[in-house]
Amino acid sequence: MLTITSKQRSLSWQFKPILIQFFMHLFFARFFLLLCLTILLNTPASASECSAQDDEYAASWDNYYSPEGARAFGLKIQKFVKEKDLKGIFSLVNGELQSGPRKRFIAHKSFDEVFDTAWIDLVVAQEPACSPVGWRGFMLGHGLVWYNKTEAGWNILSMNGAADERPATKSAGWYFDERLLHPLCFSRPEISGDNFEEFADAYDISDLQKLLRAPGLFMGSKISDYAPIRPSWCSSAEPCQTVSLATELDQCKPDNFAFEERDGTVWITGSLDGGNAEHQYSVLKELDSASCSKLAPDIGVDCLESHLLSVGDYIGGSMGWDISFGIYGMFDLPKVGPSILPLLFFQNKNDALNYLDQD
Repeated sequence: MLTITSKQRSLSWQFKPILIQFFMHLFFARFFLLLCLTILLNTPASASECSAQDDEYAASWDNYYSPEGARAFGLKIQKFVKEKDLKGIFSLVNGELQSGPRKRFIAHKSFDEVFDTAWIDLVVAQEPACSPVGWRGFMLGHGLVWYNKTEAGWNILSMNGAADERPATKSAGWYFDERLLHPLCFSRPEISGDNFEEFADAYDISDLQKLLRAPGLFMGSKISDYAPIRPSWCSSAEPCQTVSLATELDQCKPDNFAFEERDGTVWITGSLDGGNAEHQYSVLKELDSASCSKLAPDIGVDCLESHLLSVGDYIGGSMGWDISFGIYGMFDLPKVGPSILPLLFFQNKNDALNYLDQD
């Protein structure tokens, strides 16, 4: 029979606290290891996903963004989309979207009323990038969502494919005396602004940006001659297409011309020089004569009709469609006759609709 002496019993009691501490440390070490693994496996990819090449590309853009910040913002967008948090995703929009629904339109809608399942799946499926698509910025869903870092910080610029706000209009095109106005009847600044700059030079207008934004304010004051002018880029010997602000009505409503009505727009193919450019316009909203006249206070004649239009051209290439949003008015100009004049332009459709809602 094994006999435990008092000395052995004393030693066992001395080692017992040490054994308890050992097993407690072992338990907590295993628990901490499992906790770390769980956090690691459930944490989204970190900024280390971005490469040295991403850093080099950011440097070529003067580091206006950080690759890590770009990726983090993309993940933030996807988080709101997965949670169907409509308020959250629009909190990432500074002002109004360049393309997509305006905040007033979605104010009382649910997420599913604005974005369908296919849209959600595409946006969350694409891995957020560390580098932009050139000057266009960053995208998700193969272009459904565009975002970038601006002076105001990271924000969403466009959300394409969402529910579209369609103002109630009588028809896609502008009709006058029962004739449809032609898509080439609406003068607007070119991408470069050169055509409007010609008028700034010809009529000694120092504020070119104001002319580009609100040409109606110069009609009848600085600009009193509405005849087309020959641009400075044309040599004296060669034939050259003139530029104009006013378009005579007789030139805008031919007896008939071939056009299609596509998704609420008047659409034609072909240009004055015989090219294959595409042109389209649509009526977004009608204005009353009083509101129209306020936009050209010095013109000296009443506004006969006025509309907010979307006007666009496509000449091919990666730039895509050049679309502008502006208010046009029809005036019976002295020595010219009924003519269409550009009065006020906007950065995007949402800004234009907001302006009219406040008017």
